[in-house]
Amino acid sequence: MLGILLVASVACTSGDAFDPLPRPEGTVAPETSTTTRPDFSGMALAPVAGTTSTTEVVVGPGPSTVAGRVDGPDGPVPEATVRVERLVGDQIAAVDVFANLDGLWQAPAVHGGRYRVRAWRAPDLAMVEPQILFVGAGQTAELALAVERFDARAVDAVIAPDPPRVGAPANLLVRLSAQTVDDDGVVRATPSAGLEVVLSPGSGWAARSPLRQVTGSTGSATFTLVCRAPGPQPLVVSIPAAVDDPPPPPPGAPPAPGGGGGGSSTAAGMLTT
Repeated sequence: MLGILLVASVACTSGDAFDPLPRPEGTVAPETSTTTRPDFSGMALAPVAGTTSTTEVVVGPGPSTVAGRVDGPDGPVPEATVRVERLVGDQIAAVDVFANLDGLWQAPAVHGGRYRVRAWRAPDLAMVEPQILFVGAGQTAELALAVERFDARAVDAVIAPDPPRVGAPANLLVRLSAQTVDDDGVVRATPSAGLEVVLSPGSGWAARSPLRQVTGSTGSATFTLVCRAPGPQPLVVSIPAAVDDPPPPPPGAPPAPGGGGGGSSTAAGMLTT
């Protein structure tokens, strides 16, 4: 079963070639100055009394505590990573702690001050925005951290030239990616390599390359088409069910939320034209 990824209508044009640009009648040379910059390299500066010192920012040990729980779409998140950062001016000190099986975490014996806190669990859960708070000396601050799921597939595409010209070749590049959360809690788009992409052009297109291709290391596949008629011409891009998609439910089982079994992909995207 194929999961439809992209349905788009590309407007082809049959206009004439660009008119030549008018020849410029003349140019005006910009004014220039012969003044040179002063050279201060030979001047000596008088010494300044005193010494330079730096103070390293640390999280602790101190009399305060930052604690809380990490919750996700399915409830408490066990073994989530919580990064607790103490902010002093433009300096940052950080410590990572880990949630227990109930999603509870604690950063004890920290200094008071301004803190930034966020949580994640690779490869699929992360916070979009960290929480900022001020912790007083000797205070215990409790936080409820909410993480979101980032594991969806995405597809985007672009065609060149844009718009395509009737009777001339055009290249359609389709790129597949999957969201993932890295070990630092950053949400990234990872190219989906090795997936078969199926192009279904409408009658307004003539294919000049195979309609089934496999994405390369960048997650992309390129198709060559020729537009047959001016105006909007539909294109449909699909991929077969990926090997890591969930299997279909057993007979008699209720369908998965948002689903239609069969393991077809649910990725979606837009064609840029």
